[in-house]
Amino acid sequence: REAGRRTYIPVMSGENKLSWQVKDLIPNCEYYFRVKAVNKIGGGEYLELRNPIIAEDPKQPPDPPVDLEVHNPTSKSVTLTWKPPLFDGGSKIMGYIIEKLAKGKERWERCNDYLVPLLTYPVKGLEEGKEYQFRVRAENAAGISEPSRITPFVKAVDPIEAPKVFLAAKLQSGLEVKRGDEIILEAHISGSPYPSITWLRNDEVVKPEEIRKRVTTYTRKKKGEAEEEEPFQLSLPERMSIDNHKEGESILSIRDSIRADHGTFTIKVENDHGVAKASCEVNVLDTPGPPVNFVFEDVRKNSVICKWEPPLDDGGSEILNYVLEKKDNTKAEMGWVTVSSTLRHCKFHVTKLIEGKEYLFRVFAENRVGSGPPCVSKPMTAKDPFSPPDPPNKPDVQDVTSNSMVVKWNEPKDNGSPIIGYWIEKREINSTHWARVNRNLVNALEIKVEGLLEGLTYIFRVCAENAAGPGKFSPPSDPKTAQDPIMPPGPPIPRVADTSSTSIELEWEPPAYNGGGDITGYHVYKQLMGVKEWSRCTEKPIKVRQYTVKEVREGADYKLRVTALNAAGEGPPGETEPVTVAEPQEPPTVELDVSVKAGIQIMAGQTIKIPATVTGRPTPTIAWAVEEGELDKDRVVIENVGTKSELTIKNALRKDHGRYVITATNSSGSKSAGTRVEVFDVPGPVLDLKPVVTNRKMCLLNWSDPEDDGGSDIIGFIVERKDAKMHTWRLAVDTERSKCDITGLVEGQEYKFRVSAKNKFGTGPPVEIGPILAVDPLVVPGPPSCPEVKDKTKSSVALAWKPPQKDGGSPIKGYIVEMQDEGSTDWKKVNEGDKLFPTCECVIPNL
Repeated sequence: REAGRRTYIPVMSGENKLSWQVKDLIPNCEYYFRVKAVNKIGGGEYLELRNPIIAEDPKQPPDPPVDLEVHNPTSKSVTLTWKPPLFDGGSKIMGYIIEKLAKGKERWERCNDYLVPLLTYPVKGLEEGKEYQFRVRAENAAGISEPSRITPFVKAVDPIEAPKVFLAAKLQSGLEVKRGDEIILEAHISGSPYPSITWLRNDEVVKPEEIRKRVTTYTRKKKGEAEEEEPFQLSLPERMSIDNHKEGESILSIRDSIRADHGTFTIKVENDHGVAKASCEVNVLDTPGPPVNFVFEDVRKNSVICKWEPPLDDGGSEILNYVLEKKDNTKAEMGWVTVSSTLRHCKFHVTKLIEGKEYLFRVFAENRVGSGPPCVSKPMTAKDPFSPPDPPNKPDVQDVTSNSMVVKWNEPKDNGSPIIGYWIEKREINSTHWARVNRNLVNALEIKVEGLLEGLTYIFRVCAENAAGPGKFSPPSDPKTAQDPIMPPGPPIPRVADTSSTSIELEWEPPAYNGGGDITGYHVYKQLMGVKEWSRCTEKPIKVRQYTVKEVREGADYKLRVTALNAAGEGPPGETEPVTVAEPQEPPTVELDVSVKAGIQIMAGQTIKIPATVTGRPTPTIAWAVEEGELDKDRVVIENVGTKSELTIKNALRKDHGRYVITATNSSGSKSAGTRVEVFDVPGPVLDLKPVVTNRKMCLLNWSDPEDDGGSDIIGFIVERKDAKMHTWRLAVDTERSKCDITGLVEGQEYKFRVSAKNKFGTGPPVEIGPILAVDPLVVPGPPSCPEVKDKTKSSVALAWKPPQKDGGSPIKGYIVEMQDEGSTDWKKVNEGDKLFPTCECVIPNL
């Protein structure tokens, strides 16, 4: 039973043993025990302990600690760790005793004055460079244990560990706060020895400072001038604190942040083994600063282009919008008027200004935080600009080569309008004409002028241009000659072009290398084969690259050489092979120009030109002919120049067509070449134009084809008519046949007709006929009818008859009466002479 209870609890019954282990006791609790013997009859009396027994293990010193290890050795200390003894000796471990033994010593020294309750202990006070061994003992109520396993020797030196630093995870992509919020930057640090810590802002060291006292200054304001109070702000060091008290951690904080606090914050840690840095971009959001560089462009009497640049500080956020306002500066009571509040760009064309008035403009920038302070322009008067720029100073010419120079100049006064570019002109020193160098305006203050002619001396001048136009030109630059350093030229490349019995024709190519200067001329030399001396043929240098060498003997052999000269002197010669002086024999050749070989087809009135090339030695005689006739000497022009011969006929006629042949003849033979010339024209006049049938309503014309069809088939005819009294031809009719029915005539009206032939080149000259009267054709009238005797006497008869049924197309002018004697076969005319009886009756007297 427990000492505090009266009731016993059986723990064993019926066992034939003299000892028993009682389990499940409460530690440190006091117990009474009693025992009685039992037989078959029953149990005897209990034997009870007089004093209580405490339930506790027997006490003894603990086992030694295990797994002793050395960590983080430095020049002054090490850190020891271990694990508790496997058996605590039946009593709680009260602490541990740490001992050290320096190398070479025999006596162990205790490191701690008091028991260490933990399983780790930093041993300090070591001597740098010495080696130590360590051991640990455990102590309980029963005593001190045996020492632990001794550690190997450990040298007291600082470990080599380069510093490391990294910012908190939330700062890896930067930090963004609003104005007034606190900026907190947390960094984690490691390194041995423990590194020094430095914070930087924009690569400049920052340290906390105490708040300084400031002297308040007062400025007297003019009467009526508004007072603008600038908000007071502590400097960044005065608002900053750095917390390094916790090893391995550094915290920088800035309270009451302002826009100027933004930038790159860097923590720099450094020890003997290296340097480490970590940076964070801190952005303090605020309203943007004022836009800058407010300028005016293209000022006019009623408009202006306002232009500015974004604020130097966008407040840490993208500029979303600009607000532009204007004010009439001539009236103090006038307020600001909004021009536009939705500007995305830094430029705006302001219109509806009043000419002559002075204006002020201001512009605000807005971001997602709000609108910043304005940028106010200078006063601007609405008027047109008029003055072109002033002339630049005299240009400076540099970097001269044989074909280029660099011209530089200063920027002149722009007289109110920005200079948009410059015009540069050059002039050869001996010329009076200035030539423009640039096709487009040059925006720089220098230009490389290329394409200069080597050896020529140039001067340059420059003018500036603005919105008002180009200004005056600058004074001309100093003269500069386009040239490289000059050396004597190389040898020309001569060749013999021709020979005769008295001369040699020599030609040559210029030297491949001109020595850096212009070739000023050439000298020609000759040498008779077998003679050493060379004789110069030219008295003065010649510039043409050909020369006729004279005073040579026929049949003799000569060598020729040519030298080139420049400003540096005469160069080495170029020499020919030996050449014999003789007249060559070459049969003539005739080559028509490729443009006429296949024939010539032209229109009448154009010019016939037949060029040909004729060669041969000696020079052949040239004759032109036409196979199908004779040349018209009055109109044909033949021109022979050198090896060229050309036949020309101006205002070609149809009769000029045919095959033209050129013949060249010399003592070595004869050669001909020919080409066909076709001269096309409109057709000639039609032939045999005559009316076939004419009546009061129509007229049928007939004709024959022209004698000359103009070199092309007749494709039709044009028939025109007009009233004989009118001047205008009208009602043209196209027909493909050589006849035409013309209808719609007015009876009794006189008409003229004309006919023209057509081919693919046009309409030929017309042939006229007329006037023709539109009437039916005239015929003799029909016979009168019903003649009868109306009256008769002994010497006369009165006759009467009826007119004929047909008058023959013309009114009856009169009648002829005839009579026959009875028994006779002859009829005799009754009318006297040529007189006609005008009516259908008559009296025949003298019978």
